[in-house]
Amino acid sequence: MSPIPWAAILTHGPAVLAAARTLLATQSKKATDVTRTPDTRLGQLEKASVETARLLQELAEQMQALTLAQQALQRKIQMALIAGVVASALAVIAVVLALTN
Repeated sequence: MSPIPWAAILTHGPAVLAAARTLLATQSKKATDVTRTPDTRLGQLEKASVETARLLQELAEQMQALTLAQQALQRKIQMALIAGVVASALAVIAVVLALTN
């Protein structure tokens, strides 16, 4: 597994944030407009729901990528720790053998 995809995070993170801010600003403006008809308001709510779902999907995909990268990193760290313990044990054995001879 490759390390954390920082390039993808840095590339898509600002776009997701900008989209979320735009959605929030748009919905805040629309929420104060009480002169709209119920059908118009319902249509806007449906559109907002779709936009929110799209943002949540993008966030979930990024979280999944981060989780997979973290799991791969965890496996590498465990292997490095095992290798370090084995190397330390061999070093102790080598020192003991060197001192006894």
